[in-house]
Amino acid sequence: MRKAVSPQRDTFASLMGRIGELPGLAEEDERYFRDIYDHLIRISDLIDSYRDLLTGAMDVYLSTVSNRLNAVMKQLTIIATVFLPLGWLTGFFGQNFGFMINDLIRSTWTFWVIGVGSMVATVVGLAIFFRRKGWV
Repeated sequence: MRKAVSPQRDTFASLMGRIGELPGLAEEDERYFRDIYDHLIRISDLIDSYRDLLTGAMDVYLSTVSNRLNAVMKQLTIIATVFLPLGWLTGFFGQNFGFMINDLIRSTWTFWVIGVGSMVATVVGLAIFFRRKGWV
């Protein structure tokens, strides 16, 4: 619309004051052409204002989508942060080196206290940390 209306507005602007010079038109026809020029100016202004409104609406939409994406990324980061130390602890206690693990853990009770207890303590510690930060 803007590409169609703007050139017409400019053409009518250049014609103002010279309508009587055109063949077949008189000075009285200038009122008619001035009315058309006024309408073209109004339409051009409306197109610009609608364009600004559309740009604002698009900005609001993109901001909303960005906020939703940030919330999802925050949740995924929390999940990854919880599972990172759990993966490390599982890998540490799953080693096949007897001098590192087997000598330390000889009974089932020790396994539950050190192995599983450290994982539970890690998850509880992260949950407390996240709640204090206001992330969960």
